[in-house]
Amino acid sequence: MSFNQEIFKSFDSLYYWVKKGKFCGWDPYDALNSNSITKLCMGSPMLEILATQFNKYSIINLRPFLGVKKGIDVKGMSLFSQAFLKMYNITNDDKYKDDLLEGISFLKNKSLKSKYGYDCWAGHYYNYRSASKNILTPNIPDIITTSNVIKVAIDSSFIFERNDFKDMGMNAYEFLINSLLKKRENGDYYMMYKPSDGDKVVVNASAEGLNAICRIMSSSEKNNKMHEITEKITNFLLKSQKSDGSWIYSEYNGIIRNQVDFHQGFILDSLIEYLPFANNEQENDLINCIKKGAEFYRRNQFLDDGRCHFRYPQLYPIDIHNQAQGIITFSKLGFLNDEYLEFAKKIADWTIHNMQDNSGYFYYQNYKFFTNKTPHMRWGQAWMMLALATHLEQKYGKS
Repeated sequence: MSFNQEIFKSFDSLYYWVKKGKFCGWDPYDALNSNSITKLCMGSPMLEILATQFNKYSIINLRPFLGVKKGIDVKGMSLFSQAFLKMYNITNDDKYKDDLLEGISFLKNKSLKSKYGYDCWAGHYYNYRSASKNILTPNIPDIITTSNVIKVAIDSSFIFERNDFKDMGMNAYEFLINSLLKKRENGDYYMMYKPSDGDKVVVNASAEGLNAICRIMSSSEKNNKMHEITEKITNFLLKSQKSDGSWIYSEYNGIIRNQVDFHQGFILDSLIEYLPFANNEQENDLINCIKKGAEFYRRNQFLDDGRCHFRYPQLYPIDIHNQAQGIITFSKLGFLNDEYLEFAKKIADWTIHNMQDNSGYFYYQNYKFFTNKTPHMRWGQAWMMLALATHLEQKYGKS
């Protein structure tokens, strides 16, 4: 069996597993989707954090016993939909077109426009208490989910010749620039993760917003305002890159959080997306930035066999989200040299053989001596479906 046949086989196995479950599943952060856990926490942020983290890292999946309800994740559906769009363009199989229509219709119904005045989306179907005590709910939109919906909405508008999908994507763009775009005292422009974040800078959030706007620019007539905004955000990302080629995760109140994981791939993907729009002054700096970031990503975060560090320099556990992002980013980095595309194949090969269950789904985390086989729908299945589709897209042609 050729490698590409193996990718198709892996995709099909995952596809039918996901379809059998009707996109409904668990998530690493879903502890508060249990009435029993919520009652035990008694509204205490600290207890909610502890419950969420315990649920996330438990080697045994206790969710069925703790009453953690499954759900359909909005962010996950945006990722599945992108994968279906790619597979439809590759295969011309109408089943993927039907799946895409189901996905984009679900996303359209989940828009928070009535609450915020613009189309925008919250990532999850449950309440989530982060380690910083911040709360995310199904009614708080975020830039990662909204940006991913924009991408699939714009691309779907051409598949279905539906102006309402394009209008939804354009309206969500207005949410990005009117509710999330901010200017720092030093003149840098960035995008907030969510509307209430204020001066908190999450670098990959700006990258995701940039990626979405570039997708609009790729399919629209030239818009000077969009070009100006993307140029400013790109300059911020270029300026934020460290000397070793990596980026920090966030900065807030003078505190810098270094978390080197799949978010590095998010940033590289966005800079690649912006490359066709770079002006002459930016182009050389942008290419050098991508090359430097790609070199760090490959040489520091990944082992030669295709395994990604959990959070560099910590190797274990091998996390499915990191593996999926590696496939996506190195597939896209193939334009620099064929070695990156070959390495994407190596990551996919290791992941399929070591983290895909015979039933089709992908495991959550691989430790040195054991494996956490919890089947997370968004974190594992949605990202891997998009990863496999992205790699096939590079082989058989982009949409």
